[in-house]
Amino acid sequence: MVTASTYSVRLALQCTRVRCEPGWHLGPEWAPRLKDYDLWFVSAGRGQMITDHGEVALTPGMGLWMRPGRRYEATHQPTAPLIVNVFHFTLPTAPRGFIPPVEVLRTAHPDFVEAMLRRILALHAKPGPLPRASAEALFGALLGELVRETTARGEETADAGLDRHHREIMQRLAAEIREHPGGARTVAALAKSAGYSVDHFSRVFEKITGQRPQECIIEARLARARQLLAETGLTVSQIAEALGFRDVFFFSRQFTQRTGQTPSAYRAALSRPHRK
Repeated sequence: MVTASTYSVRLALQCTRVRCEPGWHLGPEWAPRLKDYDLWFVSAGRGQMITDHGEVALTPGMGLWMRPGRRYEATHQPTAPLIVNVFHFTLPTAPRGFIPPVEVLRTAHPDFVEAMLRRILALHAKPGPLPRASAEALFGALLGELVRETTARGEETADAGLDRHHREIMQRLAAEIREHPGGARTVAALAKSAGYSVDHFSRVFEKITGQRPQECIIEARLARARQLLAETGLTVSQIAEALGFRDVFFFSRQFTQRTGQTPSAYRAALSRPHRK
């Protein structure tokens, strides 16, 4: 089971973004000088890194968590020079003999990671302890998320019953439902868009997300309803219509069944002052 971690890090001054020169290469003399950790995240270009486990292709969206005592030798294609974000750091609270859980990092969200690393570099370059503390907190959280995502991808690959392509479809549809519950399609329409029968779609959706699709739709609509009741002046009828309920009575019945209050009572309770 994959668990999330946030690393407590201390960034060194040598954190930067570099475009490697056409003749650049990393020779065998470099790795023995590595005393702490380096994170490399490739933004552009093509190259190769030789490690103790063999050759790793350096491509946009991949990273390397390098550690002392390992082999790291690299070259790149002069016609597609590498652009790399480089972070040198320590883990001051890590136990003695700590071994990073992964060496090669993969992400399905390279644009997000790239934006985060740019922000971290910008904060790290500012004077004063507060920007540096923010940079280190963001970097530690991002490193933990990269490890979690990489490890999760490995588990998905090992699970022959869950094809990655189908997993991504279900996760995308679940996100679509939560982001716009009022526009959520019927289960039949969702199944058709994913290329499944309704029954098979429902089983796969539940296996991946932990919910039946209809339950996901209802929960998303009612969560948004609670938000609209609390934050807007829309009437109960307007909220029911905006969220795709067939009528206000059906909305009120579902809301009451799930929350124990009618929509009007829920809104009224929010407006009452709290007793000390």
